[in-house]
Amino acid sequence: MPFTRPGTAGTVAVWLCAIAVLLAGCGGSASTSAAAGSGAPGTGASRAASGTWRVADSGTRQPLYAVACLSVLRCEAVGAAGTILSTADGGVTWRAQANPLQGSPKILYRIACVAPSSCYVIARPDIVLVTHDGGATWGGHVLPLAGGGANLTDQACLAGNEPELRARPALCRLGLLDVACVSARVCYAAATAPQAYQGASGPPPAAASPPSAIWMTSDGGASWARQSVPPGVTCTLGDCGNLLYPYPLVWISCLSDGLCRAGGGDFLGCGHCGYAYAVLASAGPGAPWRVVPCPGPAPGGGCATSFSPDAGDCPTSARCYGVYSTSPFDPGTSVWLSADGGAAWQAVPSGSGSIRNDLACPAARTCYTVGDHGTITSTANGTAFVADSSPTARNLYGITCADATACYAVGDDGTVLARMMLAMSIAFSDRTESQ
Repeated sequence: MPFTRPGTAGTVAVWLCAIAVLLAGCGGSASTSAAAGSGAPGTGASRAASGTWRVADSGTRQPLYAVACLSVLRCEAVGAAGTILSTADGGVTWRAQANPLQGSPKILYRIACVAPSSCYVIARPDIVLVTHDGGATWGGHVLPLAGGGANLTDQACLAGNEPELRARPALCRLGLLDVACVSARVCYAAATAPQAYQGASGPPPAAASPPSAIWMTSDGGASWARQSVPPGVTCTLGDCGNLLYPYPLVWISCLSDGLCRAGGGDFLGCGHCGYAYAVLASAGPGAPWRVVPCPGPAPGGGCATSFSPDAGDCPTSARCYGVYSTSPFDPGTSVWLSADGGAAWQAVPSGSGSIRNDLACPAARTCYTVGDHGTITSTANGTAFVADSSPTARNLYGITCADATACYAVGDDGTVLARMMLAMSIAFSDRTESQ
């Protein structure tokens, strides 16, 4: 619906208050203001606080895969050809950042940022880029991944036996796949080798050194140590016996108190041998990674209501959300919710008939998802997503939220979207029109 601007004096007062709420608070804390705009659990309200999505000129046509923020206004987006973009004005303008991989064939696939100035970027297949000065300078670290770096490429993934992955190269799940931080100096990276996907031939028992890995840095990215993870999991929802099967790790999510969850799964491909999947949890840096226990058995063995999403976000110790676009039994349009820390998952209305590619959850019951054809959905009650009005039809691959009202999304052809409180968007529009 078109927005009719109020008088200039009223507009200035409103947007100054909006910016104060986002940055420091206006008549109360920012968290209080954000909570007030969310629907209460169990109510019919499901849309997040009023806002609008706007398209920005990113200055690139490269596909962008992920975005993360140091503050409400200061964010970084990453994509193909070693692309890093930066905004300091809430997404109004973006500029390219020089980095060691700029202009290379490397795909920058995921990014995590921690205020005031630290960001970690996954460069496929085996490099982590790090900055501690807000992107002025970047350093790189190569991780020795199981399976060999050279063959952990998109081409190897596309030559695999999963038709869903072959059709969606942006989702090829090999090499480094996700990064999450507890603090500016403590971060984790999740990686998957080809052996994690065994396909129709049927997997052997998992080896002592699992192909999937979690790496941790405790010194701001100067060094990385491989973490011990369970070597395998039993298959579920099938008759594949009690063997331990390798599993992929494709996502990781951390809280500032040190609790982290990671996961991934693979349909074993033989029609009756089910899934090998895991959701792992660690209580803090140095704590062991363990499989989140099954909430209850299903007929014939396995877990009754468990699985691991392809992209996951856990905004609290209890609540996790996920999207799942590579299952032959799920069209990829669902959003999944866990209320017990990742053990049991249930589908909730996604608000879209298009594939969901990523999600961001800035609060326990506030989440946004993005997907194909520019679709965006949101929830403020945690149980039902509804469609947000989107200004693009291009596929969207990544999203982040600096708080419950300020979010950014990226996708094909250099697409960058920014969502702010409506008053802040008007302020930015007024400023750009006057220039």
